[in-house]
Amino acid sequence: MRFAQFDLNLLRVLDMLLSERNVTRAAENLHVTQQAMSGSLRRLRDYFDDPLLVRVGRRMELTPLAQGLVAPVREALLTVESALNYRPRFDPRTTARTFRIAISDYGSFVIMPPLLRFLAREAPQIALDVRALVEQSFVALEHGDLDFVITAHSADLYGLYRPGDFIRREWLFSDDFVCIADRNHPDINGDLTEDLYRRLPHTAVHFGPNVDTIVERAWKAHDFRPNIGSTALGFATMLFMLPGTILIATAQRKLARVLAPPLNLNIYEVPMAIGTLEEHLFWHERNTDDPAHCYLRGAFRDLASSL
Repeated sequence: MRFAQFDLNLLRVLDMLLSERNVTRAAENLHVTQQAMSGSLRRLRDYFDDPLLVRVGRRMELTPLAQGLVAPVREALLTVESALNYRPRFDPRTTARTFRIAISDYGSFVIMPPLLRFLAREAPQIALDVRALVEQSFVALEHGDLDFVITAHSADLYGLYRPGDFIRREWLFSDDFVCIADRNHPDINGDLTEDLYRRLPHTAVHFGPNVDTIVERAWKAHDFRPNIGSTALGFATMLFMLPGTILIATAQRKLARVLAPPLNLNIYEVPMAIGTLEEHLFWHERNTDDPAHCYLRGAFRDLASSL
C-alpha cells in the first residue's frame, strides 16, 4: 500500500464507517447518498485489500484490520482538524469557537456561572457546549468528542477507569464539606453534634457500584452506616431535595454557599472528618498548544483562583 495512492477524502468516510458500522447511517451522517457511500467502501476495500465490514447475523462487524484502524484514523482526523483550526494570532474578541465540556452538576453551579460571565465580557463569540459528566466522558475526551472534562480525580475514586497516557490535567481548586439542612429543621438547634449527625436521616449522592463519592468513602472509614432516606444523582440535585424535609445532606462548601440561601437551608460544620475535594481540568495533549484552548484554560485557572 502506498500513501500517494490514497484519496484523503476517504479518510472521513473511513472514520464514519468504522464508527457507525452501518453504510446507511454513515451516509446519512455525511449527507451523501447510500450509493456514494457504498462506492467509497468498495474503494477502501480495494485499497486495504480487506472487507473492513462483514455481516455477522443481522449486524455488520469490523474485521481485525478495521478494528486496528479505529484509533489511528480518528487521531489522524483530529490532528488535521487541529492544524486547520490553528491560528498564529488569537483574538478572544473576534474568535468564534465552541468548546465541549463535560462537568458535574457541582461544577456547573460553582465555576460555570463566573466563566460564562467572563466570556460574555471578554470573548463574546466563544460558546460552551456543556454536557453531563458520565462514565464515558474520558473516552469522549480521548476520541476528540470533548475538549475538556472538569471533575475530581483520585486513583481510587472512579472505580475501574484510568485516564489514558495522552490526557493532561491541571489542578483548579479545593473544596471541603459541610452539612446542610432545612432552616426550620425540628431537631437541630445550634451546632450539629456527631451524635445527631449519626441519628438523623440523610440524603446522599450515589454514582453506582464501582464509584464511591468522597462522602461515602469517609463514612466507610468511620464505620458509619447512615440511615439513607433518599439518594440523588448529583450534589446540587441533592440540595434541591432538602427544603421542608428532616433529611440532612453532606456536600461541598462552595456549592452550599451558592444554593443554601435561595433554598432556605442552613449550613453546619460536619462533626466528622470527610476529606477534601480536589477539582481538576482535563484535556487531550493534542490541544495543548492550541491558542484558543490555552486561553480557555487560563480563564479556568484565573476564575478558580478567585473561588
